[in-house]
Amino acid sequence: MQGYILNTIPIKNEDLIVHILTPFGIKRLYRFYGARHSIIHLGKKIDFEEEGNGFFLPKLRNVMHLGYPWENNLDRVYIWQRFIGLLNKHLFDIYELDSFYFNMLQDGAIKLSKQNPLRVGLEMYAELLSFEGRGDKGERCFICGSKTGEQISLARAFLFAHPTCIGGKTFKKSDILKFLALKTTLHFCDEDVERMWEILTKGL
Repeated sequence: MQGYILNTIPIKNEDLIVHILTPFGIKRLYRFYGARHSIIHLGKKIDFEEEGNGFFLPKLRNVMHLGYPWENNLDRVYIWQRFIGLLNKHLFDIYELDSFYFNMLQDGAIKLSKQNPLRVGLEMYAELLSFEGRGDKGERCFICGSKTGEQISLARAFLFAHPTCIGGKTFKKSDILKFLALKTTLHFCDEDVERMWEILTKGL
């Protein structure tokens, strides 16, 4: 089975509980001396086997790293791990999942080889918002309920607000709506992409 490592939790004697996102859901498996293995690390794609033992958690066995060319680039790895960490918190305490989440990471990991990592992260997030039915933020400020104008601010989860209600950086509403509809950042300059990434890191 293949999956992406969402989280590793140290237990004792360098053992780990490993959370792995697969096409069928999230596996929570036990790995003896897992901390000694560089393969078992946040964001890594692995091939693995699950061995049930009828006690505590199934074991993680026969792990093989399925690497990407960009894993030698620390900047790309950092952005990837930040997104994975946010996704792990977003999916906390969930076991069964649609294959969308695995496929989203699979597609994003391929794009990371050539594209700006911040743009890849934002475009994956736009896909996630759409899949979860959160892509249409409407025309009203989530703080005061009044209609928003052409200039908006974005809160966590990219909720629309008046700049006077939450402060912070402003964006053209039409640009954000286009981003959410088309799931692309091509119409944003690098500065806007960096500003949007800062908002994304507050939580999915």
